[in-house]
Amino acid sequence: MGLPLQNAQVLSATQKSGYCNVVGVINKRVSAQDPDHFTYGIGFSLNLPDTWFGRFEMMGGGGTDGSLNADPKGSAGVELAQGWAVAVDDGGHEDKAANAVGGYQDDDANAGGSAHFGVDEQARIDYGYNAIEKTATTSKSIIAYYYGQQAAFSYIMGCSNGGRDGMVASQKFPWLFDGVISQNPGFNLPQAGIAEAWNEQALAPLATSKDVNGQPFIPDTFPSQDLEVASAAILGACDALDGLVDGIVDNFHACTNKRIFPALDAVTCGTGVHGGTPHGGTCLTSAQVGALKTIYAGPVNSKGKRLYSNWFWDAGIWAPPTAPGLGWTAWNVVTSPVPNVNTAANLTLGAGAVPMIFVTPPVVTPVSGSGGQEAYLFHFDFDKDAPKIFAETKEYPQSSMDFMTGVSLNLRPFKNRGGKLIISSSVNDGIFSGASIARWYRLMNREMGGKAPDFTRLFMVPNMGHCGGGPATNDFAVNELNAVTAWVEKGTAPDRIVAANHNTSSPFPSGGLFDFRIAQNFPAGGTRPLCPYPQIPKYKGAGMTNDAANFVCVGELDRFKFDDNDADDDDDGLDHGGDRR
Repeated sequence: MGLPLQNAQVLSATQKSGYCNVVGVINKRVSAQDPDHFTYGIGFSLNLPDTWFGRFEMMGGGGTDGSLNADPKGSAGVELAQGWAVAVDDGGHEDKAANAVGGYQDDDANAGGSAHFGVDEQARIDYGYNAIEKTATTSKSIIAYYYGQQAAFSYIMGCSNGGRDGMVASQKFPWLFDGVISQNPGFNLPQAGIAEAWNEQALAPLATSKDVNGQPFIPDTFPSQDLEVASAAILGACDALDGLVDGIVDNFHACTNKRIFPALDAVTCGTGVHGGTPHGGTCLTSAQVGALKTIYAGPVNSKGKRLYSNWFWDAGIWAPPTAPGLGWTAWNVVTSPVPNVNTAANLTLGAGAVPMIFVTPPVVTPVSGSGGQEAYLFHFDFDKDAPKIFAETKEYPQSSMDFMTGVSLNLRPFKNRGGKLIISSSVNDGIFSGASIARWYRLMNREMGGKAPDFTRLFMVPNMGHCGGGPATNDFAVNELNAVTAWVEKGTAPDRIVAANHNTSSPFPSGGLFDFRIAQNFPAGGTRPLCPYPQIPKYKGAGMTNDAANFVCVGELDRFKFDDNDADDDDDGLDHGGDRR
């Protein structure tokens, strides 16, 4: 291309229909620290539309990254077609040799699997934040060379780890992006990892058999029909709090333990009115109820110190067959059933990330076997192991809380240069606590002198699984994209984001454990507003309940007074020490 790039190589530049596709690698190197001496580098791809309208988007990653999207179209799926330049990176490592970066890979099944890169300090930093900055600046240089002018507006959008990318960028590189969309952000992933171990250990006593690795077999602890009972109990206690019985707990702050615990007691086998047959689809055992209470309270150490967060109670704990999603069930219990194999995401993705990436120094474990990643999670010590997410060593001088979190409360540099941040989060997606992001927002607003709504809006989504799915109004990515561009480029702050549900009918049963009004009022085949936190949607009292026009957002944007389970904002278990690179 004739463009000098610092420590970067363009491996290919291919003209496609309507755009030029560029693939390259930044800081390619052979690791001296990795015992396997694998090759590492920040793989990136960039699409340059033939007709460009001055916008640039960086797509966030996912999971532990390690896979390059060689032909990025945009996080909302429409950006390239609308004339945006779009880039993405692989997080600084590659899981498979057959990739567009150059044939190298860094997996080792006997030493961490896809999280093996955690043995290399630079790879950890690249995954945490460096790949975002290097790919964005390299892409901007290519854009300026290719079009003869700089991008007018720069954005980053992503979900999960990609949502973390956005929050990290707003805090570590406030000059880099004008607009940020962080969906279901893993902004404090190391602490969420502690919760993964906590949840599985809470479920383990319910297991009646072992899996292939000799660990508690979790899928049988909460069959789908049992989670349906739990969902019905939550709705029975809290659905009406927002003024409409529709299968959605919009007033989740009011859905407290004082309401939920009696509802769970009422469906406990042998004590309530719903029978006494365990796993029969009408009641929960006392052990199951106890496990739910333990999980939703959140992890603590032996002295009662909070290690992550509590959770909001949410009907999305059950994913109906017609509304699947990577929600509470998939993270904690089972994704795809396999005989004698634990497939819960906590015990696959999480069990690799916690020992290899989140704790320092990394605990190198094989993927499977009696001493593998599952065993590490089931035997995680909340007194001895939990502090290791803050640890530093000579070989690994940055803790995971340093290199990969976006927990700072001081967003003044981002605000002062005109940056705008939209965060959307499931109320409870099973891996990231909605109570945690809501608490962070309240604390950040306090730090920013009550001015958070001037540049940041948080939208909470009941029932939604991780990054979508579930019995929820979960289709809103394009509207979210339009909202941030209007805010950045026109100064119009979003007072609501309209979200859609595409179920042809309610995914909740009509009758039985569920109020018959739920199936009638659920917004199937229609829309609902997502309101800026702490506002919630309220039905006007007339009109179709699947039409966003018949709902208003109520509450004050700067009012943060709740009678809830997480009023202890100062005890959030986080170190909000700011930008520490």
